[in-house]
This record gives sequence, C-alpha cells and structure tokens, in this order.
Amino acid sequence: MKKQSINILLILFSILAFSTLSAQSKTLVRNDSTKFKFDQKYISISPLISPRICFGLISTNKLKNQYFYESIMYIHACETFSDYKVYGLAMRRNQFFTRNNKSGFFWSFNAGFDFIQMESWSFNPGGPNSDDEPHISSYGAPNLSIGLGYSFKLENDSYIRLDWDIGVKWFISNIYLSYVW
Repeated sequence: MKKQSINILLILFSILAFSTLSAQSKTLVRNDSTKFKFDQKYISISPLISPRICFGLISTNKLKNQYFYESIMYIHACETFSDYKVYGLAMRRNQFFTRNNKSGFFWSFNAGFDFIQMESWSFNPGGPNSDDEPHISSYGAPNLSIGLGYSFKLENDSYIRLDWDIGVKWFISNIYLSYVW
C-alpha cells in the first residue's frame, strides 16, 4: 500500500510540475533584474549511462556582448525495472561560445532536486521467502552539475544537441541527446 501511495504522489507531482511549465509557456515574468519568456520547448533522453527522459521549457536571452544564454526549467524521470526510480525537477543554464548564434559549443550549469526510490539489495542464502516483501528506500538528493555540449541547428529555429555533464547527483555523470523546438 505504501508503494502505491508514493507512486500516486509522484504522478501527481509530475502532472502538477508539467502543468505549471505548460501554463507558463507564454507568460512574461518580470523582476528587477530577470526576465523569463519561455519561447521554446525541450525534450531530452539519456540512453547510455543513466537512462532518463526530460521535458522542459526554454527562455532564451542575449547578453550585451551578443552571446546567447538559455534558462531551461525541466522535469525528468528514470525507471529501470524494479531496482530504482528517479524523479526530479531542475533548472539548467546553457551559455553559448559563439556570438549571435545558438549553435556550436556551449557550457551548462544544472541545479535541481531528485527524489529516488531504491529496492534494497539483500542476500538470503536460503532463497527468497514468499512472505517477504521487498523493502523500498526513498530519499532526496541534490542535482548539481556542470557540462559541455554541442548544438546543431536545424530549420525553423530548432536544434539537436549532444551534451555531457558531471557533478554531485545520484549518478555522477550523464550524456544527453536533446531536441529543442
């Protein structure tokens, strides 16, 4: 019963986060120093090191020196069989190396929070008992990383990106393949 209630809460959290992101897609939020206008969408998969899928919204800005930077707010999820599940919310910033262009090399900084569920591993020399239920541990972890990537421009202001990051998170490093439109 406890596992089902946690799964329901995670689904509700994901729906709430995605609904909030979708509702903000055309909203301009003003602060004394920051402007966010979510003008592009982001989807990313990480098929190699730590499989996960990410959905998010991008706010693009141009600095006075003509370099672009992007702020990406995204949710992500990862489930592998029944061993572990990871759900999270994060903010990423991409800074491009080329002027007047969002293609080419960029560096990124990522900050967020992950909720992790893991089935505890135990060794029972007599084999599993039919009355034993798996023990599931749940905990939170920071998601802080820096990375480097390359952006390939497609038509109509869309991009394919390949990037790698490393940092303090539930799995130290990851490789992402992204599509921005």
